[in-house]
Amino acid sequence: MRDPDLLRRAGEALYGDGDWRRPMARLLGPHHPDGPRDEVDPRSVSRWSNGGREIPDWIWPVLARLLRERAADAAEVARDIEGA
Repeated sequence: MRDPDLLRRAGEALYGDGDWRRPMARLLGPHHPDGPRDEVDPRSVSRWSNGGREIPDWIWPVLARLLRERAADAAEVARDIEGA
């Protein structure tokens, strides 16, 4: 299920249900397979999200790792709150 809906779900999990496309473009930039950059073209993320362009394969493992890292950070904060 590597489709625009899955990309949207990842974007919303990382940035909420507002405008997640531009922040995702910045997040993915340093992980670009042709070398790090400030961001991938935000128009590409928009095209991927609306089905206008195929989502590159390199995106998925990067997003999975970043989502896991964000979840671990959130869990740590939750533990700190509970322990306070």
